[in-house]
Amino acid sequence: MQGRTLFISIITVLVVIIAAFAVLAACHYFLLWKPSLQGKCGGLTLSRPAPTRSHLARFRGQVVGKNLWLLQYRWFRRRFKAVGTTLTLTRELPSTEYKGNLVRHAERVGDVVIDTSGRFDFGDLSPGEYDLTVSLPREDAVGFGFTIDPSAHSTDVLIDASPAYYCNCCGWNFELSSAGR
Repeated sequence: MQGRTLFISIITVLVVIIAAFAVLAACHYFLLWKPSLQGKCGGLTLSRPAPTRSHLARFRGQVVGKNLWLLQYRWFRRRFKAVGTTLTLTRELPSTEYKGNLVRHAERVGDVVIDTSGRFDFGDLSPGEYDLTVSLPREDAVGFGFTIDPSAHSTDVLIDASPAYYCNCCGWNFELSSAGR
């Protein structure tokens, strides 16, 4: 009798594990993969052109995100400040500079390492096109482009530094924050 009870307990545990896996797979499909394939959460898709550069009057904002493996849900990963993330900003030069054997297309503006506040501010920047490299510790880096335009209304951005290895909805987002609209 005791052997039968043990067998039923093991079967019950297996059924619960399989059900949990099925629920997680369904959530991944409907919350991450399907919107990603339909282009509803940013990123590049085959049927849409590349996004245009954001226009900002000033470059400041907040960096959030974390590698949560299979739990890369937007609402969850954005609860973490991306402490230790490095933002490297370069300004694209209006024309290529030649100095001897050195050819320059851009100049480095500066680096910011995100602290526990999660906030950053690059101060007053000259008008022009900029490239930003976001490096979350122990993860791949990702790049974003934007334009500093004094006539723009937006100043604040939200950068989601969470790695997005398998879908566009999983992270690596650069968006105008509501404070900057």
